[in-house]
Amino acid sequence: MSSRNKIIYQLALRTFTPDGTIAAATKLLPHVASLGVDIVYLCPFYVEENDPDPTYWSVRQTKSGTGNPKNPYKIADYFNVDEEYGTWEDLKAFADEAHRLGLLVMYDLVYLHCGRHAVFVEEHPDFVVRNEDGTVKVPDRWPFARLNFESRELREYLMENMKMLMLEYGADGFRCDVGDSVPLDFWQEAFARLKAINPDVISLNEGKKPDYIEEVFEIGYGFDWSKVMRQIFRGELPASELRVLHDDECEIYGENRGKLIRAIDNHDTASDVVTGRNEITMTSRGVDAALVICTTYGGVPLIWNGYELCDDAENCMFSNRFYGRRSAMNWSKAFTADGERRGKLIRALHRLYHDHATCYSHQLTFLEHNAPDSVIAYQKKAEGESLLVVVNATGKAVSVKLDADLRGKPLLRSGVSRRGDRLRLQAYGYLVVRVEHKKSL
Repeated sequence: MSSRNKIIYQLALRTFTPDGTIAAATKLLPHVASLGVDIVYLCPFYVEENDPDPTYWSVRQTKSGTGNPKNPYKIADYFNVDEEYGTWEDLKAFADEAHRLGLLVMYDLVYLHCGRHAVFVEEHPDFVVRNEDGTVKVPDRWPFARLNFESRELREYLMENMKMLMLEYGADGFRCDVGDSVPLDFWQEAFARLKAINPDVISLNEGKKPDYIEEVFEIGYGFDWSKVMRQIFRGELPASELRVLHDDECEIYGENRGKLIRAIDNHDTASDVVTGRNEITMTSRGVDAALVICTTYGGVPLIWNGYELCDDAENCMFSNRFYGRRSAMNWSKAFTADGERRGKLIRALHRLYHDHATCYSHQLTFLEHNAPDSVIAYQKKAEGESLLVVVNATGKAVSVKLDADLRGKPLLRSGVSRRGDRLRLQAYGYLVVRVEHKKSL
């Protein structure tokens, strides 16, 4: 199995439902499966450090204004579920239901840092990096304790944690938080062991180092791609910047650029913007058009929970039923015209992705045309067909003349008309055309 032709749905418990529990999320897994995704990626559920001292809170945690002392990415106990979210039995039921629905399950691993008072710190003082005087070292960035990978015992402890999650709680793979900052040789050994159990184990690095993607991880983050896409669709950059970034990716990653995540949002970016969600700053139609590119560009599409609804609610990762404001998904958006349109589009895009290997192929050629600041247009070839993708990345109508033959079968279209040798694209209009390649005799 390759994760290159899989679509990921990221699910954060505090955001996905008002209850914020594993059990509540499990009830909605049929909805997730109905979207045509392949992997449900569950954000951390482990026991979080309950630290009342804001000196040791992250900048993001402090800025949230919730006053919540618990951070999903500052773990106190890797071998237990935080009572806020539920129990191990709840987690097993979640994985069982996901598997019944045909979904793969990916859990978050937070192994760069932990809470200063994590359960193992006193018994195993060498598990964390320390100052010369023996106190726990706390760096400026993320003022948490750093795990000490010079300790062989710590490495075994973490690898046992991964093994337990796979064998007892249904993990098909792992997303590795800030993976670039954890030693490469740890990941090499850990995933080699896991592959002995499941050769198809999923490995997603929250990082972008080329050697990590080359040597260990099946998927890596396309941070720059996501940022540029948001800037283009907000009108902050010309559409031509995506082409510049493509050239950079080719130089840095080569063939491995097909391993990169293609997304416009995740738990960090959604939380950071507070109420300025992409549905507002890019508009819902703009997000539609951006999702067309995410799904056809080549790489691994990732959908942040709520995009299938046009969710524009605040998604603060520190807000829950005990602290802060209501920041769960606004499920009522599913019943609006925008929400219904988005749900249909998401499902159509995912069918397209699975039916056409051309979508996840990284072989892409940008097309020449007369509107480079407004229109993103490219051609992809694979397995006897080409896909032509044309997207207006602006909120204004544009007439474009392409250096391409568009006489194929339209697979997806919105706000597009033909006028002679030109396409008329309405604001955020898009067109995906399939051209079949006839076999030569």
